[in-house]
Amino acid sequence: MVKNTNVINFKKSPYIIAEIGINHNGYLNLAKKMILESKKAGADAVKFQKRDANDLVNSLSQLGKSTGYLSKNENDINHNSKKFGTWVYPDLRLELTNKNYLALKKYCKKLKIDFIVTPWDETSANSLLKIGVDYFKIASIDANNFHFCEFMAKKKKPTIISTGMLTYNEILKTQKIFKKYKTPHIFLHCTSAYPSDERDKNLRCIPKLRSLLNEDVGFSGHGVGIAGATGATALGAGVIEKHVTLNKKMLGPDHAASLEFDTFKLMAETCRKVNISLGTSEKKFLKSEKTLHSILCRKFVVRKDIKKGARLNKDNIKTALTYSKGGLLPNQYYSLLNKKVKRTLYSGQVLKLSEITSK
Repeated sequence: MVKNTNVINFKKSPYIIAEIGINHNGYLNLAKKMILESKKAGADAVKFQKRDANDLVNSLSQLGKSTGYLSKNENDINHNSKKFGTWVYPDLRLELTNKNYLALKKYCKKLKIDFIVTPWDETSANSLLKIGVDYFKIASIDANNFHFCEFMAKKKKPTIISTGMLTYNEILKTQKIFKKYKTPHIFLHCTSAYPSDERDKNLRCIPKLRSLLNEDVGFSGHGVGIAGATGATALGAGVIEKHVTLNKKMLGPDHAASLEFDTFKLMAETCRKVNISLGTSEKKFLKSEKTLHSILCRKFVVRKDIKKGARLNKDNIKTALTYSKGGLLPNQYYSLLNKKVKRTLYSGQVLKLSEITSK
């Protein structure tokens, strides 16, 4: 772990985020159910997305008429009309109210799971700050929106930042903003495609990004399956974020690129096992290896009789399983060559250090 006071210090590694996003389809009860399932599946946090249509979109009238999704009046929203799934935001049917978010915050606190929200605009960020979130998240599309990043950094709320579609130089500029205001943060490597192809994950960016920023980093995955998350963990990602859904066939823009909860649980368990398996970079003889070593490690024995004063060589000694205590190990081979024996040794005899001269 890289020590940096400006980076979020999560208690667990990897810290696993269940990205509910807008997969609640605008229903509070569905959102709560997904929080509960996320907790049961092993998530450390759930994450939502919040948009304020009047702040985010320059002209609601321009988009509203073309999609039939937008309305300035929430009472006009018909959850049963048309399919979810265009990339025209915001679809007000997918938005929850401030009162809803307050209820979700309280529910997360009850379940002891962290509550994270991505604000897509300043109005939403201000509202969420009043409601109270554990962490902010900045979406990839805003991670090089330096005006918005500075607005967010000034809030001093610990912030998670995705980096899809960004260059290293852009990431460094955003890092500079958050370091300027001493706002705790962490960057997540990400590919902004839904779902992302395995060939586009580029997980090797994780150690490079970690080295470039001199900070711990994480991974936000939008691919099918758990390969990306487990690979990212193996490469040192300290945060894993993945979209979740109750059913991949549900209507909505993100369900198809999400994991159902049984798969998410498998992902969480596997990532944590991989993280434990990373262990240390120190290479040594482990206590857990002693049993096998005592059974299979060969010792030096006399291949053919050696007269007193003769020297050891490759022709008169060999290694073999002896199942006896003591004796000389194979890794001492080069130190034994050309040493004289103090007395005559016989074929099959286990070689001992006391029977050899120092020269």
